[in-house]
Amino acid sequence: MIRRAGLIFIAGLLGLASGVAPAQEPALQTWRLERGRLEASAGATDAPLAVGSLQKPFVARAWAQAHPDQPSPRFTCTGGRGCWFKKGHGALGLAAALARSCNAYFRQLAALTPLPTLAESLGHAGFAPAPTNPDEAIGLAAPELLRIRPSHLLEAYVDLIREPWPLGEPVRQEVLRGLRDSARGGTATGVNAWGLWAKTGTVPLDETHTVGFAVALDGVDLAMLARLRPGTGTQAARALASPLAAQRSGTPIPVRTGDMVTVRLFDLLPLDGFTVRNVGSTPIPDGRGFLGVGATRALHAGDRVGPGQLEFRCEARGVRRRLRGRVQVSSGRLRVTLSRRDYVAGVLAAELPQGEPTLRLQLGAAVLRFLARGPRHADADVCDSTHCAWFVGEGPRLDWVTPSRAREDETALESLNDADWTRIQALAKAPGPFLWTGHCGGQPLSTQRVWGWGDAATEPCVRHVGAPAAWSRIWRRADLERAFGVGVEAVFLAPETGVWGLMVVQHGRRTTHGYDEAHRRIASVLGWDALPSPASRVEWIDGDLRVSGEGQGHRVGLCLGK
Repeated sequence: MIRRAGLIFIAGLLGLASGVAPAQEPALQTWRLERGRLEASAGATDAPLAVGSLQKPFVARAWAQAHPDQPSPRFTCTGGRGCWFKKGHGALGLAAALARSCNAYFRQLAALTPLPTLAESLGHAGFAPAPTNPDEAIGLAAPELLRIRPSHLLEAYVDLIREPWPLGEPVRQEVLRGLRDSARGGTATGVNAWGLWAKTGTVPLDETHTVGFAVALDGVDLAMLARLRPGTGTQAARALASPLAAQRSGTPIPVRTGDMVTVRLFDLLPLDGFTVRNVGSTPIPDGRGFLGVGATRALHAGDRVGPGQLEFRCEARGVRRRLRGRVQVSSGRLRVTLSRRDYVAGVLAAELPQGEPTLRLQLGAAVLRFLARGPRHADADVCDSTHCAWFVGEGPRLDWVTPSRAREDETALESLNDADWTRIQALAKAPGPFLWTGHCGGQPLSTQRVWGWGDAATEPCVRHVGAPAAWSRIWRRADLERAFGVGVEAVFLAPETGVWGLMVVQHGRRTTHGYDEAHRRIASVLGWDALPSPASRVEWIDGDLRVSGEGQGHRVGLCLGK
C-alpha cells in the first residue's frame, strides 16, 4: 500500500567542488522521508523523475508474482553492449545482480515476465507510464523512461523493506540481501555505512553526461534519496554519505579519514582493571598532560592517551597487548586508532603468525578489501574479535584458558616489512576475497547461508578436498542459560530462507539467533571456541546440549587451513 506523504521543503541546496562555474558544477539534491514526512533540499521538488536502475527491485517483484513458488533464476552476464560493466559480471543470482546493478540479468528477468505484470508492479510503486518492453521496465530505454515522484519512490522502498510479498516472499528476501550487499560492496558502497539497504541508478542527461541517483534506508524511520547532476549512481552514493550520516538517528557513523582504522579493543571483556603503559622512547600526549617513558596508569572513562607506542594490561585476566596508536575510553569501551598497515599487521600476527608467505599476502589483501567495505560497528570500523577479525596488534597472541582468563602464546610473530606491505596494497586493488576462515572443513558455505546476505553460490576451496575438520562441543544447561537466558526448553537449528540460525525456545517463545549473535552470546560464557563455525547438528545428551559441525571458522572466503 502506497502512503502519500505531505511535503515539507527545507532550504540548503547541497553543492560540490567550489571554484567551478555554476553551469558546470555538480549539483546534489536530496529528499528525506522520515516518519511519513518528506523534506527536500532547496530547488528540489516532488515532480516525477526518471531514476533508472532504482526500478529493478520492482521488476523482481513482478517476476515473483508471475512465477509463484519458484526460486529466482541464475543468469550469465557477458558484458559488452548487454551491461554497463563491459567485462561482464559472469554467472550470478538475484541478490548479486541487484548489488552490482547488472543490466544483463534484469533484462532477462524482465523478458521472462509478462508486460501486464511488470506494469502492475511498477505502477503499484508509483512509476508511469506502463513499460512496453524489458528495457523500459529496468530504466534503460531513453528517452522513453518511466518516471516517479521522489515521495512515491521513497514510500515504495519503505514498503519493500517492511511489508512481506503475498507471492514470492523468498524472492523479496533475496532482494533485501541484494540491497544490503549494494551498500556493503556493490554500486552503493559509497554511502559508507554497513547495516543499510541501498541502491543506485543512472540516467542520461545529454549526449555526454548522466544523472546519478542513490537511495538508502535504515529500516527504522529514515529513507533518503540523492540526485547528482551530472554524475553516476556510484558518485551519487558517495555524495549521499555525508547528509545521510548527519540525518541518521542514534550514534553517528564514523567516516574513515586517510589511512586510519578505529578498533574496539578487548571487545568482549569488561573495562575494569586495564592499564596503559608508554613503551616508546618519548613522552606521549595524555588527557591529563603527558605520559612519560615507561610510565603506567589505570584507564578510566573519558581518558585519551597517545598517539604513541602503547602496552595494555589487565593482570586479573592475564591480558597484555602492544600496539602503535592512540586510545580513547568511552561508553565502557577501549577504542584504538591506528594505521591501516598496523591493523593489517595485527590481523596477520593473529591469524598467520608464521604462515606461508604467499598466503600471508593474500590474507593482507583480503583485510584491506574488508576495510574498504565500510565500518562494521556504529562507533568503530571493526572490533578485535571474530565478529570482525582476530587482531592482536604487535602481540602477544593469547590462549584463553577460560572466557575471562588468558595466557600468552609463545609463538614468535613475523613483522610486516615494507616490501610485503607494498605487495599487499597492490593485490588489494584487484578482485579477490574480503572474508577469510581458519579452516573451511572442506565444505565452504555461502555468505547467504551464514549471515543472510550475498549470493547463495559457493566456490570450492582450493586448499582442501575430502575429509572435513569435524568438531563437537558440550554446552551444559547452566552455561546455555547464562548465554541465552533462563527457561530454555528446546534448541533447534533453524535455517530461515537459507540462513543459518539457532532457535532457542524459552517459556513457549521462539527466538532465532543468527551466527554472529549466537557466537557472541555463547562466547561470553564459554569462549570463542565453543562455536567454531555454523553448527550442523544439535542434540540433547543427559540434559546438556551437544553441538557439532565442520570447520574452524565461519567457513566463508579465503581458507587459512594447511
